[in-house]
Amino acid sequence: MLLFVSHFLFSQNLEIIDSLRFRLRAAPEDQQFELLNAMGFEYRFSFPDSTIYYCNKAYALGQRINLKRGLSRPLSFIGLAKANKGAYAEALDFQTRALQIAENQRDTLQMAHSHNNIGRVYFDRGDLVRSYNEFIQARDLFAALNDVSGLAYVYRSLSDVYEAKADYRNALDNALKALALRHDLSDRRAVTSSYMELGLMYQEMDSTNLALRQFEIADSIASLMNDKLTKAEISVGIAEILCKEGKSPEAGALAEDVLKVVTENANQKVYLRARLLMARCEIFWKRYPRASGILESVFRSSESSGNLVFQRDAAQLLAKVHASMNNPAKAKDYENTFQLLQAKIEKEDLNREIERLEFQLMIEKAEKENELLKARQARDEALIAEHRFQNRLSLIVVAFGGVLIVLTWVVSRKRKQVNQRLEEQNQHIRAQREEIIKQNEILSKSNRELDLLNHEKDTLMNIVAHDLKSPLNRIMGLAHILERENHPSPNQLELLRLIQDCARGGGDLITGLLDVHALNEGRELPKPTAILFDEFIKQKAQPFHAMAEAKGSRIQGTNRIEGRVICDPSYLGRIIDNLLSNALKFSPRNSVIEVDTEWKSGCIYLSVKDQGPGFSEQDKASLYQKFRKLSAQPTAGESSHGLGLAIVKTLVERLNGTIELASSSKGSTFMVRIPAEKI
Repeated sequence: MLLFVSHFLFSQNLEIIDSLRFRLRAAPEDQQFELLNAMGFEYRFSFPDSTIYYCNKAYALGQRINLKRGLSRPLSFIGLAKANKGAYAEALDFQTRALQIAENQRDTLQMAHSHNNIGRVYFDRGDLVRSYNEFIQARDLFAALNDVSGLAYVYRSLSDVYEAKADYRNALDNALKALALRHDLSDRRAVTSSYMELGLMYQEMDSTNLALRQFEIADSIASLMNDKLTKAEISVGIAEILCKEGKSPEAGALAEDVLKVVTENANQKVYLRARLLMARCEIFWKRYPRASGILESVFRSSESSGNLVFQRDAAQLLAKVHASMNNPAKAKDYENTFQLLQAKIEKEDLNREIERLEFQLMIEKAEKENELLKARQARDEALIAEHRFQNRLSLIVVAFGGVLIVLTWVVSRKRKQVNQRLEEQNQHIRAQREEIIKQNEILSKSNRELDLLNHEKDTLMNIVAHDLKSPLNRIMGLAHILERENHPSPNQLELLRLIQDCARGGGDLITGLLDVHALNEGRELPKPTAILFDEFIKQKAQPFHAMAEAKGSRIQGTNRIEGRVICDPSYLGRIIDNLLSNALKFSPRNSVIEVDTEWKSGCIYLSVKDQGPGFSEQDKASLYQKFRKLSAQPTAGESSHGLGLAIVKTLVERLNGTIELASSSKGSTFMVRIPAEKI
């Protein structure tokens, strides 16, 4: 057990961690915040759960002492730990929260780190466009601060993006910039990492000698630091090159040294790479039974962790080994397994490439549409300014005409003396009136053009919304097909669920936008209809029972309205849908949502009560505004676009009703009153 722990901790700097823990015991609270963050950062690779533990303590401490700057750091470190565990959705959420806090505190340094970390999450998920944009923002902020360490990080990130695009010229350029900055900082660990990255890049470019040179430099620096895990990773890289060059004995010796240091739990990727190298050497020495045992172990380990690349390589080598051992049946089985895994990897690569291309097309389309809308807006503003000027001119003309009339009345007693002048004035007035008529015609024409532009804007919005719904529906359909046909692993099922949730959230947003637009335009007017209220309320609540059960919650309540009432069922149904949906989103698991209705003074009274966190005073000030997301967050990862309550408010007012909120830390109750007739 002691040996296992020592191997597992090689990726940590134990001296630093022990020093931080000793200083933490007697440090004041403001220093404790920095020490807890430092401990969390040190644990981020091999013990991400420890990072989460210490950084949660740091964040709680920072809130308690009302820290004015740097509060985003522990959330950013938690995001790094989540990413190292493969929980990319949670990682992105923590990094986004960190960015928001940094912006609120005007902490430019942490804003830069947050943009870089968000970019890393997008990069790990294969979204090169978004990751590149985040890295550029981080680079500009670090450059403005003249932060050399941050610039080194972001240049490394940009190098990864270019390398993923096979743009090795730009990848090398950014990697060398990062290396130069790290040399200036005298950061041996970071310099070692840079040389390793360069070695891997040269290896990918088939520049074997250059790759070996980078690994040798990295190895010499790691030896000075006594960093055994880093040396092990470097040795694996060198061994892979030697094996590729046909120097199997040297490669096997290095792989054996690595396996003396690294365990599968400490660093699975390095461990499996070393084991594969050992298997290749055993094949070279024709020790096929030993090679078969190693490869089967690698196949099982990579299969349990879901690493398709290691599974594929192990299956390919096992097919070769069993063919050499005269086991054609097993060789055929492993060859088939290899082909299936290869096809699966190629399919995943193709899907990621398709997603990236679709995203790029979407961004380009959105940018073009945005430019078009801006141009039209500028033209509309120019027309409005021109109309205002014309209106002012008309008012001046009218006022001047009034003055002339008054003057005419005043001098009417002297018309014998001023007959000629009066005639001239009358002619001038007639000319002014003709000008006014012309200006009015111009105004009428301009108003007609504005109406046409407004109609084009509405048409464009509907076309864009409906065009966006189609690819979202296709994404959901493809995800369902993958879920049914490919027998996905639990990790893949989780990714499919995330895809479906994202597509569903986008569809809900588009539906909400169309609803808000239709309501604002007044195209959808109330249509009172007689409805059997008891059946209506049950029908509307029915779809939400399954959603509640998924969170361990339940919906209950009492309907005190009997018989039929005359009301618009569409408006009333959408009010109920939005209020129930919000109550479920923001209530904790295993909670109760109460829906009560009663008839009083010629009105329907509807109340929806939840057990959520309630609304702050700041939330209440912008409660019914469109696209305003409030402080509460959905409790099961549901999407929220800030449109539901705005739609409810509009529908209630269209029905001449009212809506009120009663809120506390133990829950909220929305109370709706709608005038109706009972029959």
